[in-house]
Order: sequence, then C-alpha cells, then structure tokens
Amino acid sequence: MEAVSQEPLIVVPQKAGIWSRLKDAQGAIVAEAWTYHRGAHQHVGRCHCRAPLVPGEPYVVGVRDAYPAACSAGHELVAYGPRPAKKTKNS
Repeated sequence: MEAVSQEPLIVVPQKAGIWSRLKDAQGAIVAEAWTYHRGAHQHVGRCHCRAPLVPGEPYVVGVRDAYPAACSAGHELVAYGPRPAKKTKNS
C-alpha cells in the first residue's frame, strides 16, 4: 500500500475589528444595529487575539458618538458613528 501525503492545513486569519454589517457605506457605525446587538447580547466583531468583541455603552466624543467594544482578554477598541454634516457658508 502506498503512503498518501496530506497537504498541510492552511488557516486563513480572519480580519479583526467591527463587522461590516454594523457599518454604513462610509464605515461609520449604524446606531440601530449597535443597539440591537447590545440588547440581544450578540458579538459585534473579532479582536486581533481572535476573541469575540462584546459591545459596550455608546458615549459622545465631541460631536460624534463613540461605540466601545471589548474582548474577554481585556482588549478594547472604539468605533465611531457618522460625522456631522459640514456647515456651508449659507447655513
């Protein structure tokens, strides 16, 4: 019987950060999606250590909303809501 060689498994690393389904087209967090995931105790992304990210209570930084998330290893990150519209000369 001939020995069968097996190819080594290739592990594709998953991208770390907040999942795109919680973001709009500009990459800002959608408040309703964040609130839903937070209320349902669902994860919102994956940490660089590969642990799931748990959403935290949003807070305001300047004129933008900040959306914190943390993993079980204690790593934290913050994503931001949409930027306010720029003021024009006429407004």
